[in-house]
Amino acid sequence: MSTYYWFTVGVISLVSCLSAAVGEARSHNTYKVHGTVIAITLTQTPPLIVVKTPLGPKNHMTVGAAVTAQTKIIRGNRRVSLNTIKEGDIVWLTYVKAPGGVLAEVIRLGT
Repeated sequence: MSTYYWFTVGVISLVSCLSAAVGEARSHNTYKVHGTVIAITLTQTPPLIVVKTPLGPKNHMTVGAAVTAQTKIIRGNRRVSLNTIKEGDIVWLTYVKAPGGVLAEVIRLGT
């Protein structure tokens, strides 16, 4: 086989590996929103938090994220439990889009 053939096969293999790596990296982007808790499910496993954040005067975005054992829930400088969060609370929600869904990383209560 010619050198050109093996070079082409090598380039195609490299591009496909890089594409998979870039896709995996993109699927784990971290996002942060500020908004109002509109729902929280304490009895569901895993529990979910739903936050509505304004995008403009007439637009909003709703984010629902699973709360796991690794989620940090903070009020001021102290960690608190999930059951202290109520509908209507103002939060900063840091979440990640993972292959398994949207996961809450940090929930910071307050303004």
